[in-house]
Amino acid sequence: MDMNILRSLFVLYTGVIVCAVFSSIQLCGVMMASALLLGLILVCIGLTSGIVTHFQCTNGSVCARDTVECNCTTNTGAIDWTISYRVLGSCNQSWIPVTKVNLNIFHNSFKEYGYNFTYNESDNSSRLTFHLNASESINVVCKNGNVNDNRTTNITDSGYNAKAPTNLTTTFNASGVTLEWEDTENNCTSTEYNVTIYDSTSTGVLTYYINKTALLINSNELNTTETYAYTVRGWNGQQSNISEPFTLAPIEVMSIEINNKSTCENNSCCVDITLNIILAKPDHTGLKHPSLQHYSICISAYNSSAKSYNITNYNKLEWNGSLKYDETYLFIITPMNNFSTGKQNNYTMTTEYQCQPPRNNGNGGLSQGEIAAIVIAVIIFTAVLIIILVAICCKRYQRQI
Repeated sequence: MDMNILRSLFVLYTGVIVCAVFSSIQLCGVMMASALLLGLILVCIGLTSGIVTHFQCTNGSVCARDTVECNCTTNTGAIDWTISYRVLGSCNQSWIPVTKVNLNIFHNSFKEYGYNFTYNESDNSSRLTFHLNASESINVVCKNGNVNDNRTTNITDSGYNAKAPTNLTTTFNASGVTLEWEDTENNCTSTEYNVTIYDSTSTGVLTYYINKTALLINSNELNTTETYAYTVRGWNGQQSNISEPFTLAPIEVMSIEINNKSTCENNSCCVDITLNIILAKPDHTGLKHPSLQHYSICISAYNSSAKSYNITNYNKLEWNGSLKYDETYLFIITPMNNFSTGKQNNYTMTTEYQCQPPRNNGNGGLSQGEIAAIVIAVIIFTAVLIIILVAICCKRYQRQI
């Protein structure tokens, strides 16, 4: 039987005895009414013991700054809340008391240290809400008088075991550069990352706050000739190592190779060439350049009669073209990228190339093949002529006989 009913019966039984002793109907009525009212008050304010009929707190992963909600109901309608905490990773892992609150129809709300308590008279329930702090675990207890009947739960920062961000990468695209990293053992989707961009003097020049593990930086936010690196602070302020350096500047041209691909037929006035652009090798620092690199190729002749070329936004390392004989050409190769908005940088490579016709070999300008063909024709003609002469001579000799 419920302890509250037993207490009420005890009070009534005591009143009946008192009435019998004093044989006063008026006194008996007053005492019984007082006993009933006293029992009702005790029940309402929770000074009598009750049982917890419902208790539930926020399910799943809870991270710092997340809102936690707990709901509790007892059969008396009066609820006792007890809140304690401990700091994760500290030497003292004992529960430290924060506050203790009793709610009922007379005391239906309370707020302290960021913990908000309310009471709902319609269903005799109470609600607790608060924000979880980083690296903290909260112990919540709900009961009503009866210490042996309570509900308890621990709310712990799920991001506490998260490590510092790792595997920092840099990827170039048409808009700029994308910085990306990994965040292991962190189940908190509310994580806010602090990304700091450093210049070549190790000075932090830009700072970004983002709740994703990738950040796109537009090219107009960076200097196209500067070298950068970056770090990322993750959950609980844990900072990554510094990334490999990167720059929006294109790779320097180390040299230019010009190869005579093939000569034109019949001593025509041009020659086909292949121009190979040789880039500088990456240095030991692992400096990363944009993969979308373009070139400005300027080809001009000292003689104004020759055709000049001005090729921009060329995106290959090999160029084929035709040049005139007896001309000296000037090649200017300027590496560019699509972040430079048409502006060239100082990494310019210049070289000269003299386009000469085939050399005169003393045979009237005839090639070896042409000479061989003429010789063969002369031999054949001579052989045919000898055969004809022999045939004529044979016929004359036969007539004389």
